[in-house]
Formats: sequence, C-alpha cells, structure tokens
Amino acid sequence: MIASRPQRDVPQILFSVLLILTMLCCCVWIVKPFILSVIWAGLITIATWPLFTLLQRKIVRRRGVAILLMMLFLSAIFLLPVILSATAFTVMAQDALHWLMQLDMAHLPTCEFLNRIPKIGPHLHNKWLGLIHSDSAVLFGTLKPWLMKCATLLINELTHIGSLLVNGVLMLVSCLVFYLHGERIARGLRHFARRIAQGRGETAVVLAGKTIQVVAMGIVLTAVIQSAFAGIGLLICQIPAAALLTGMIFVLCLMQLGPVIVMLPAVAWLFWSGMHGMASLLLAWTVVAGALDNFIKPLLINRGADTSVLLIMIGVIGGMLAWGMIGLFIGPVLLAVSWRLLSTWVSEVDFRA
Repeated sequence: MIASRPQRDVPQILFSVLLILTMLCCCVWIVKPFILSVIWAGLITIATWPLFTLLQRKIVRRRGVAILLMMLFLSAIFLLPVILSATAFTVMAQDALHWLMQLDMAHLPTCEFLNRIPKIGPHLHNKWLGLIHSDSAVLFGTLKPWLMKCATLLINELTHIGSLLVNGVLMLVSCLVFYLHGERIARGLRHFARRIAQGRGETAVVLAGKTIQVVAMGIVLTAVIQSAFAGIGLLICQIPAAALLTGMIFVLCLMQLGPVIVMLPAVAWLFWSGMHGMASLLLAWTVVAGALDNFIKPLLINRGADTSVLLIMIGVIGGMLAWGMIGLFIGPVLLAVSWRLLSTWVSEVDFRA
C-alpha cells in the first residue's frame, strides 16, 4: 500500500511568506536610521578585534580596561577630526564675516601677478582694477552671487558635519556593544549561517571576518604608512598646509590612487619658487612614497589570509566605486565569500563519472 503524500496548503505557504516578508520590511524600516552606523561599527570591531584581544590577554589583562582603551582610541580617531573640522569651519566663517564688515576698497591688493598669466592675464588684471576702483555697491553686487554660493556651501558642510557627528556617536555606541558581547554575536551569526547553509554558511561567515581583517591590515594600514611617510616629506620640505595635504593623501591611498597626485604639484611649486634642492628631495621622496604600497600591501595581505591579492584589490576598487568608502570592506568580502563558495561547490563534482 502506497502512502499518499499530504497535499501542500499553497495559500497557507503564500500568506506565511508574505507575513514574514512584511515583518522583515517593517524591521528594516524601523532600524533604517541606524543601519549605516551599525554596519560601520561591525566592520571596525572585526578589523580591530585582534588589537582588542591583544590588549585584553597580554597587556591590561582585564576586559573592562581593554574596552575602555579601545573606545578612547576609536573616539580619538573618529570624533576629534569631526570636532576639529566643525571648529575650523566656524572660525573660517567668522573671519570671512569680519573681513567683509571691515572691507576697505582703497586697501584691496592690485594683484599685479595677474599680468604674468599668458594671454588672459592683462585682461583679468584690468577687470580687477576696474572692480576695486568702482563703488562698493557695485563690488558687492558683483560678488553677491558668489558670496551666496559660498554661504550655502558652508551651511551644507556644517550640516554634513553635524550628521557625521551623530552617526559617529551611534557608531561608537554600537562598537561598545560589540566589544562587550562580541563572542556571543559571532556565535549567533555562525549558528544563523549554519541554519541556512549548514557548514558552507559558517565557512562564509568566518571567511568574511578574515577578509575584513585582511583589508584593514593590507589596505588601511598601508594607507596610514604611506600618508605618514608622505606627510613627513611635506613637513621636511616646508610645504604649506602639510597636515591638510597629508589627510588628502590618506584618502587617495584608501582609494588606491596613491600620494603622487598631491605630492607632484607640491614638487612643481617648489621648483617654481626657486627651491630646487627641496624640490629634488621631495621628488625622490614622492617616488619612494608612491612605491611603498607595492611592497607593504602584498606582504600584509598574504600574511592575513589565503585569499588572492588580485581578488581583494578588485573588490576594494569596485566596492568603493559602487558604495563609497564603506565599499572598501564590503567589496572584497563579497568577492572573497562568493569565490570560496563557488570553488567549493565546483570541487564537489565527481569527475570520475
């Protein structure tokens, strides 16, 4: 006697799936303002977990003290630059307003250097002389559209800085939670992944964590070393605003563009100013700084995981182009996990058949 299979209740399955999807969408909608901060906190916690473990087990030997030190370290890295930027923008706005209030038409510079610009220089110089010798109302009428654009840009930047400050605080709070309950959260993620895809899911979670640490070591640490080396060269050669240029070099190194884009104009400025000795020194320094990542990056990446360096670099560049700075970590993680799952699936084929 053949046992009849129970018939599937299709409407029940559809309504169950619909109810689950509705609940998931509502949950995502509720936590949407915090998603980006939590993701950043997770990436930072995973990347700095080896440092946290080192502090806890071999240096301070107390979890609470190690968490306090890590939070102070992260606060110094993420909150201080935001606060300093907001302060700098405020001071700049006050100085600009003070300059406009005390503007004296008779003491404006004549800008004689404009005459040295080929072709259009004399024309620009004559326009400027006519402008500063005109009535103040005419000058302000001419500059009003540009002043309004500058004011709008300044307000937008201050708004972005405020939003960045709020997200930074939320990220630090999330990092504190992850440091406190990191093992339990990791265990829960592995169990969830195993529930979905058995051993492959757990392997994917472990590989994702290792890839994030590899990117932090190979990409971020290399960018720190390169920008620090380039900043020292800018300081030695007495380049103005060396700290600001060093920050720009750090961002460019994260984007895999290197320090040459910022340092070569500085070299050209030194040659143009007649400081040929400093210019030659900075040129040699630029060559060394630009070549540092060719040696440091593969060394750090190969020490961190068995993932291909080419795969990680493609993920870093493609991730940044697709999702911005956060794609620096998401891109290589997606590529590494997808490649590992695909290669595991292909290797399970029995070629003897």
